[in-house]
Amino acid sequence: MTMMFAPLDFDHREECSDLYRAARLEMLHDRLANRLDRVESAADEVVKAAAVLVDVTHSNATEAFEDAIRSNSSAAFLHLDAGQTLGM
Repeated sequence: MTMMFAPLDFDHREECSDLYRAARLEMLHDRLANRLDRVESAADEVVKAAAVLVDVTHSNATEAFEDAIRSNSSAAFLHLDAGQTLGM
């Protein structure tokens, strides 16, 4: 019968604990790197979604405002050219 594992040598406990700590640190480092990659990917998706939301909201608000001006002649004074502000 062959032994699959060498018996623990309690005289080398310190070496074993150093190896364990090094292995655990490497595992935690890998997990952290993986988690940071996932967070970065999720942040990129949020930025893309926010840009789409801004585009959709801006275009709908602009279209609604222009439609209101066309349908109501008294609102024509609200027309602003590019670069103009209300100046409140």
